[in-house]
Amino acid sequence: MFTPEIEFQPADVIKKYQEKKMQEMLQYMNAKSPYYRNVFDKNHIDISKIRTLEDLSYIPCTTKQDLQLHNQDFLCVPKEQIADYVCTSGTLSAPTTFALTVKDIERLAYNEQIAFE
Repeated sequence: MFTPEIEFQPADVIKKYQEKKMQEMLQYMNAKSPYYRNVFDKNHIDISKIRTLEDLSYIPCTTKQDLQLHNQDFLCVPKEQIADYVCTSGTLSAPTTFALTVKDIERLAYNEQIAFE
């Protein structure tokens, strides 16, 4: 199994890495996700000012209802890149569907692998 080197770094190095990845993800979401582009616009959020993990508090939380009502607007890839759809059980409300790419499935498999180990 490949384990990313970042997992063994001191907390301050991990935080700096997370913040770099967070900034990349915000740029990606702004470019690719109609839902998040709308959230940023509607709330006058300049994502270039979101620099630290603590700054995430300036972005409104995404709720399960948001996912249910605007499901297609969360997609950041063409539909041809969707490898699978998963659905919550809907125990406490209506089920929610999530589209997964091959990379999403690989990440989930990695998370499960390290959890079992």
